Amino acid sequence: EAEAARARAHLGTCAACARDLAESRAALELVRRDPLRGAEPPVPLGALAARVRARLEEVPAGGRVWRPFLAGAGLLAGLVLAAVVSRALLPTTPPAPRSPAASVASSSSEAGPVADSADAIRRLEHTLERERAAHYLSDAQDVLVTVASAPQRCARRRSAVEVGPEAERSRELLARRRLFVETDAASTVVARDVLDDVEEMLREVAALDACARPQDLEAIRGEIARRHLLMKIDLVTRELQG
Repeated sequence: EAEAARARAHLGTCAACARDLAESRAALELVRRDPLRGAEPPVPLGALAARVRARLEEVPAGGRVWRPFLAGAGLLAGLVLAAVVSRALLPTTPPAPRSPAASVASSSSEAGPVADSADAIRRLEHTLERERAAHYLSDAQDVLVTVASAPQRCARRRSAVEVGPEAERSRELLARRRLFVETDAASTVVARDVLDDVEEMLREVAALDACARPQDLEAIRGEIARRHLLMKIDLVTRELQG
């Protein structure tokens, strides 16, 4: 109370101090009326209070009693005002709309990686389809070569030919084609005719008994030779493998 009384008495005789106090009060009133005063300052409250205390402690202890009081009040008002002003200076309006050219360029740059990824996936699928078709034709060729070559006699039936393994393998290949080989795919269109011929021959072999009649086997051999199927399989397989 005594210090406050001395400060008020000094203000009555010192125009400069009275002016400083009036400016400080005006600044505090401005802060009080500011709608953003309740906003959280960018500096944490604890750090702000510590900074104010540190600055107050830097004021020399000597001199009159009213000087630290006024200096502290002015400094505190200045710091609070600076915090509020810095908050108010932050961008609060939405960004200006981009020009059509900038939007197109941004869209193109964003769509670029997506398009590249889609192209890479398509190329990979294309390669896998060709590899599956080539592998299928190679395995089918092995079966048809065995059927077209000199067969083994069937031990269970006289005058019969042993084709049990080839018939079983043909059924496996036909099932694999239905699952994995796309004849309508753009990557395998070059092999479509050969794939159809191979499927027809494999169906003939798959339908044979394990101990087949020689004339049934001879009919299949004649059809393979007439269509030059083994040679076509070899050429198309090489083309698919690139």
